[in-house]
Amino acid sequence: TNLSDGSVNIEEANYSWSPVDGISLTFGSQAEPYGLAWGLHRPSGNWFVSTPRDHNVTNGVGVGVDKFGVGANLFYGGSTADVLDADGVVTEEGSQYWAARGSYGLSVAGIDSKIGLSLNSNEAQLVDATIGNSFVNASLEYDLSEEADGAYWLRGVVTPLFGQGAYLLVGYNSDEEVLYGVGYKCSDSFKVVTEFSSDDEDGKDFAIRASYSF
Repeated sequence: TNLSDGSVNIEEANYSWSPVDGISLTFGSQAEPYGLAWGLHRPSGNWFVSTPRDHNVTNGVGVGVDKFGVGANLFYGGSTADVLDADGVVTEEGSQYWAARGSYGLSVAGIDSKIGLSLNSNEAQLVDATIGNSFVNASLEYDLSEEADGAYWLRGVVTPLFGQGAYLLVGYNSDEEVLYGVGYKCSDSFKVVTEFSSDDEDGKDFAIRASYSF
């Protein structure tokens, strides 16, 4: 859950069960397995302040498999009932929805890399990739669907050996927005991040965030 603009928003509400090692089942409100953005929506898992794009949360059933570097995530759900207004007129038709993501990870010479492909019933096609080590890490999403018209985002984190917990941020996306900033990892649980963004229309924006995980 999160608190935003004075309202409490229930973001996830689900139950997960692992019948065997490497396989999980999730029932309830959950994010679709689509690219990398969902993993960056929480402050504890995001080195930046902002998230690279929006994500969808839907009621349904998810299946996850992770064995020998190969990952597969499947989701099926959606709304089965029509949404009516006060006069009984259908404003939104119920629909079923599926999404899937496959990935493969490899670690060679101290460098970890992973590539993934996401598909869904809305004809989406998304490729994502990550590569890095303890010093530098980069993440990329590229949308192959016709509707997206080549949308992408790229983000990188550099952690100098002499930084004593400090790290540098840099990012770029298909809207020609440049992100940069500095963060400081005070401990394994607490970090502070500052982020600047440049946009041709809005000028430069600045944001700062402190997060504590427990």
